[in-house]
Amino acid sequence: MKTIRGKIVSFFVLCLAVAGVLALLYSENAISLRQKIYAIERFDDLLNDVLELRRYEKNIIIYRDPASLEEASAYLQKIERDYHSIQEETIGIIGKDEYAAFGTNLAQYKLSLDTIIALNGGGGKLHEERLRSQGKDLVDFAQLLIHKKRHKIDQTLKRVLTIPLASIGFLIMLAFVIFRFLTRGILKPLLLVESATEKVARQAFTPIPYGRDKQDEITRLIASFNKMVAELDSRQEQLVQSRKLASIGTFTSGIAHELNNPLNNISITAESLMLNYAGMQPEEVGELIDDILTQADRASQVVKNLLEFSRTARPALVNLDLCEVLERTLNLVKNQLVVAQVQIEKDLPPGLPPIRGKRQDLQQAVVNILLNAVQAMPQGGTIAIRAGNGPEGYLQVDLSDTGTGIKPEALEHIFDPFYTTKASGQGTGLGLSIVYSIIRAHGGYIEARSEVGKGTTFSIFLPILTAKEIEGDGIPNSSR
Repeated sequence: MKTIRGKIVSFFVLCLAVAGVLALLYSENAISLRQKIYAIERFDDLLNDVLELRRYEKNIIIYRDPASLEEASAYLQKIERDYHSIQEETIGIIGKDEYAAFGTNLAQYKLSLDTIIALNGGGGKLHEERLRSQGKDLVDFAQLLIHKKRHKIDQTLKRVLTIPLASIGFLIMLAFVIFRFLTRGILKPLLLVESATEKVARQAFTPIPYGRDKQDEITRLIASFNKMVAELDSRQEQLVQSRKLASIGTFTSGIAHELNNPLNNISITAESLMLNYAGMQPEEVGELIDDILTQADRASQVVKNLLEFSRTARPALVNLDLCEVLERTLNLVKNQLVVAQVQIEKDLPPGLPPIRGKRQDLQQAVVNILLNAVQAMPQGGTIAIRAGNGPEGYLQVDLSDTGTGIKPEALEHIFDPFYTTKASGQGTGLGLSIVYSIIRAHGGYIEARSEVGKGTTFSIFLPILTAKEIEGDGIPNSSR
């Protein structure tokens, strides 16, 4: 009974059992009704014979008709045969005592009739009154049998009619039970699965909260679905990380150039210091050493930013200054932008409300959009980055390029996994899908507008921290 299959089989077995019991009861009552109808026909025959006997009795007493004596005697013999043939049915209706009393009364009536026959139709008042009284008792008995038998037939008919009503009631109850079972046991969980599947299609990997106390197919399905969602969530993190590494590969040349400059400066300064140290004043030596330290710190900062961006561990949620996140992201790709002859226009006002999130993931999302913009401007162009207050409760970041744009029929699919408008070998179609997933994971949403030949704008909306959330987490700190 734990599985749906077991419950369905049990329902069918129960239905067959109840149908069998109802059919058996119906058959028994139908057979009983037929027997009672046959019995009442014999009782009717008995009553008719008694009434005929009384008619000849009347002829004997009133008209002194000798022929009626013979007819009365014949009917009396027939009544005696009927009396013995209905013994079982009669005892079942009125009991042995009443049956025996009828037999005694019949014998006395016969004796009285024989006496009158012996007196050749006479017999005086006494014998005639006795005969009438005994005859009346015979009629009363036959009528009583018919009355009680009709009552029995009425009871049987009521039982026969009750069975279809009971069947209808059982079917209604069974339909209600099945409907409740289908609704609560199958349809409702399937609606949960459908809703969760739609969320998965939007890359929101949320498990289905469902009781584990059951062991039916639906529960196993939901458990498998939750396992799949957990696996997809894990793979999504892996995709984000792999995309980070792909992004790093894309702007490696820019990073190498940015590292090469401070290293060359350090090398030149150190060589100059080594060659001219003997003739230099202490102040000049100090300036050269400060320059070396400055260039080393510059190189260290480049490496630090790169390591922070490519970190594999899942960062904790922290309070973030969105403008600072955007500035750090631009520092990661600035040389790549210079090489691609892309100009940056920034409008990042200070003092925007804090958000809560993972800096590396948000940087990954912005990097993916920036690299897509660079690829859409092979001859160079401009990327405008603007941040500010958006709809109520959200900050809005607009990233606009002056690239080739996206066709309207492709625009609605750009966030779908593995969908790409690039040539074969130039893209996997995962970049914007990961962007969508990251923004959704932060409780926000992303929109895209594009015009072919004029460029594309991606608008990111991220929820602002409420005063209560800020108080619960302490003073906003984007560097912790």
